[in-house]
Amino acid sequence: MKKNIALVAGGDSGEYVISVNSAKIIRKNLDPERFNVFLVQISQKRWVYLDDNNLEHPVDKNDFSILAEGKKILFDCALITIHGTPGEDGKLQGYFELLGIPYTTSGLLQSAITFNKHFCNALVAQWGIKVARSVKFFKNEKPTIGDVLSKVNLPVFVKPNKGGSSLGTTFVNDTQELLPAINVCFEHDDEVFIEEYIEGTELTCGAYMRKGELLVLPVTEIVSKTEARFFDYQAKYTQGAADEITPARIPDEITRLVQETTSFLYRKLELKGICRLDYIHSNGLLFFLEANITPGMSERSIVPQQAEYIGISLKELFTDVLEESMRVG
Repeated sequence: MKKNIALVAGGDSGEYVISVNSAKIIRKNLDPERFNVFLVQISQKRWVYLDDNNLEHPVDKNDFSILAEGKKILFDCALITIHGTPGEDGKLQGYFELLGIPYTTSGLLQSAITFNKHFCNALVAQWGIKVARSVKFFKNEKPTIGDVLSKVNLPVFVKPNKGGSSLGTTFVNDTQELLPAINVCFEHDDEVFIEEYIEGTELTCGAYMRKGELLVLPVTEIVSKTEARFFDYQAKYTQGAADEITPARIPDEITRLVQETTSFLYRKLELKGICRLDYIHSNGLLFFLEANITPGMSERSIVPQQAEYIGISLKELFTDVLEESMRVG
């Protein structure tokens, strides 16, 4: 019997459009013989089911049900493809937990921790993985240049502490650019995370549970061509703005180190579903950058590239994740 799947997209951040694009790709690649797929777009004020004619129908938040062709539909699983809040920070996970609906991402606690760069880095460092030196400030603390430079040295990345897709992130090489960058960050979040820049090779590795076993995907090397000097929003979502090289042009022992670290952190952080972990390899050392629990799934996204390299189609990838979520959920 076919399962009813809610493909949940949208969200309340600047990544709304990216999420909607990911949902289109996922929908196209879900197995129609196994799944009835219903696109649900949510934002703070609007939860709607979009039918095949693009007509909107309200979602009943009491039980997360919809009416389709006069029939009440309840869901066997929610496939969350929201980047940012509320799909990546634990809020939506908590809602589905309350309703007893299986979902495809990490749990409430794990989502909240990985979404918060400061807490995630502190935890990862406790397990012996290297992270860059950093400092966090709240908006109402009004940090000064002196406050920042007493904790970290330039150059730095100034990032929203709770966010994804690099929106609001600035590379700062000069003291005069520091406060403007912090102000830009505060347009996206009420916490700023300032992290020392580490020169090296940017690497990223996906992983997910497949038939009860953890599958660690090939490592991708990222070479940004933007002025920002890192894999920023423009580099991620503009054709030709970054080279994403799978497999990465690194020695086998570094590939093994990245994959082993990814496997270790996936288990230690108690992650679920498709995740992508980002690193910098510098002077023989591997530094953890961040964990993404709902990585992009558009045509240009990294995890689909990694899966394709080892012969896993998008249809297989999403089938694996849905079946695993419903098995353990």
